[in-house]
Amino acid sequence: MSRRSGLGFFLQILKEQQDQLKGMKTDICSSLLAKIFEADTIPIMLKTDEDYFEAAGSKNDCPFTTRYFRIEHLDEEEKTVTLSLLQPLDVCCGTAVCFHELSFLERTNVCVTVCIEGISAIQCLDMELMVRRTFIEPKW
Repeated sequence: MSRRSGLGFFLQILKEQQDQLKGMKTDICSSLLAKIFEADTIPIMLKTDEDYFEAAGSKNDCPFTTRYFRIEHLDEEEKTVTLSLLQPLDVCCGTAVCFHELSFLERTNVCVTVCIEGISAIQCLDMELMVRRTFIEPKW
C-alpha cells in the first residue's frame, strides 16, 4: 500500500485525522480538533464495484446490518483495513433501515477486515451523525 497514491493513501489520511480527534476538550495537551468536535469518529461508507459495502453485527443481542464504518487499523503489508461497525439508529433509538431514517450512528465493538484492493470508493459522512441530539418540539 503506497503512501503516495490510491485508496490506501486516503484511508491512511482519514485514520490520522480521526486519531487527532482523541482527547478531552479541557485537556491542554489534546489536539485542537478534539476540542472543536464532539465526536471521535469520522464515519465512512465504502463502495465495492457498484454497491455499498454492508456488514452484519449485533449489539446488546440486537442484530443489525450497516453500511457505516469507523477505521480502526490499516495493515500495509496485508493491504487490509479493519473497520468497526457503526450501528445506524433512528430518532427513537431503533435500527434505521434506510438513510432517510438515520438520526445518528453508534460505535460498536464488532469489527470486519476488508481487502483494500476490493474497495472502489470511499465516502465520508458528517461527523454530527456520531453525536446523539435530543429533539424538543414545541407544545403549541
